[in-house]
Amino acid sequence: MESFNPPRFIETEHLLLRPFAEADAPQLYYALFGDPAVTEWLPIKTLESVDEARALIRKMLHGWEQHSCYTWALEDKETGYLSAIIEVRPNLPRLELGAAISMRNTHRRRRAGIVALRKLIDWMIAQPSVHRIYACCSPNAKSAPVMQKLGFELEGRLVNWDARPNRGLEADDVLMFALTRKPAAEQPAIAQNDARVGSPREVDTHQHETAALEMSCVA
Repeated sequence: MESFNPPRFIETEHLLLRPFAEADAPQLYYALFGDPAVTEWLPIKTLESVDEARALIRKMLHGWEQHSCYTWALEDKETGYLSAIIEVRPNLPRLELGAAISMRNTHRRRRAGIVALRKLIDWMIAQPSVHRIYACCSPNAKSAPVMQKLGFELEGRLVNWDARPNRGLEADDVLMFALTRKPAAEQPAIAQNDARVGSPREVDTHQHETAALEMSCVA
């Protein structure tokens, strides 16, 4: 079976996708997983300190080393602020996608984040070893409309799939969305090892608040 080797760095006009560094711990805590508005419907408990964020970053870096889970910070190229997090867990021929965006006004780059996510998705589905990308989100979150606009199809509702520790729920339902490979004749000509090739498709996100997709690597 072919391997899956995603790029460590991906650039868009406004954002740089890169692995987290331990120096990102204060921002990971403040802008993302220490903010109850971000973690409310995630299976990860809201972080209580920067030290917890630092420990989580070490776990993310271990995922890169073991090729078991790939996690990117989305850094605003102008301000240096972290606006979102994306994770991908490979289990070829499928990939599990997770994401969360900052709800802080100073860090939030919603539209730019969706463009960056679209660029990564386009690269992943063009890889010969990838035939399916799937993502789950809480029915109570506001990610479903964006997933559909990104080309994912709703496959169903999974009952009692994940815990919601920040809502006091031992188990809760999720909506599963998937994007599957088109027949070879319909595949676009995208270079397999260059994430800079190809322009991301436009996605209208102005009317949708993007909360989060399930984050299995950090849970």
